[in-house]
Amino acid sequence: MMQWRARWAAMSGNLQGIILVAISGVLFAALNVCTFFPAGELNSYMMAFCRYLFGALFLLPIFWRKGFVEPFRTERLGLHAIRGALHTSGMQLWFVALPLVTLADLTALGFTGPIFITLGAALFLGEDVRLRRWMAVIVGFIGAMLIVRPGFTALGIGVLAALASTPLFSASNLMAKALARTDDADTIVIWQNVFIVLFAAPFAIVFWQTPSWEHIGWFLLAGLFGTVGHLVMQYGYQVAEISAVQPIGFLSLIWNTVFGFILFYQQPSMWTFIGAAVIFASAMYISHREAVRRAQVRTAAVEAKP
Repeated sequence: MMQWRARWAAMSGNLQGIILVAISGVLFAALNVCTFFPAGELNSYMMAFCRYLFGALFLLPIFWRKGFVEPFRTERLGLHAIRGALHTSGMQLWFVALPLVTLADLTALGFTGPIFITLGAALFLGEDVRLRRWMAVIVGFIGAMLIVRPGFTALGIGVLAALASTPLFSASNLMAKALARTDDADTIVIWQNVFIVLFAAPFAIVFWQTPSWEHIGWFLLAGLFGTVGHLVMQYGYQVAEISAVQPIGFLSLIWNTVFGFILFYQQPSMWTFIGAAVIFASAMYISHREAVRRAQVRTAAVEAKP
């Protein structure tokens, strides 16, 4: 255990972030599976409300560990509220799309997000985004489009809803990175949960549908995977530049394609495997460049010693 901790501590912040975001991608893919079942029977307002209402149960260990007051401490409540509103809107659109398109296509459509994220990180967060990182993002995006290319002959409401949700999620993720500079991951996820429940509640009340016990079971599982996934992702954002870890999110397409095929018989096409290979190459290149950069920093530090 100590050896693994030492290895982890020796990694650069960006490399730690890459690993954490990759793990969060698996958890979010499991979340997609859990919400797929009730999404075909409940409206998007109920889906967003119940997803975060039941997810709040899995935040209780944080309060047990830190007390009730400390996790809520923040000097940027307004930014948390704006982020919550954007994320709520994105969630409702995403749940409209979920039962109408395959998990692979839904995930691939969300890959337009890193374009907004990387641009926003450069313009608003002052991060140094170099040409090679831009190229990795673009290559990953091309891989995603290769996967859904056969299905782009018609744009249905599911595709349009998925596309509309992407800039909202991108803005939310960018704000999460900004918040990570002053607030810890627990605080960010807790306020996200609070505001989404508050903003989704009025719509859920107006368009109320009583969930069944089976629905509740799926929401509990979704809450577990989603809450842990958001915490892991936020830890990744805190230790790494967002433009460095965002391309790794492309790996989530692999998990969603596998789950969709095994559980829902969603047959992946040849383009799925071609696109996945492109995406994997992009993700591996990001990790390789980070390792090279880390080695260069170490060499420079050694040479600088008297």
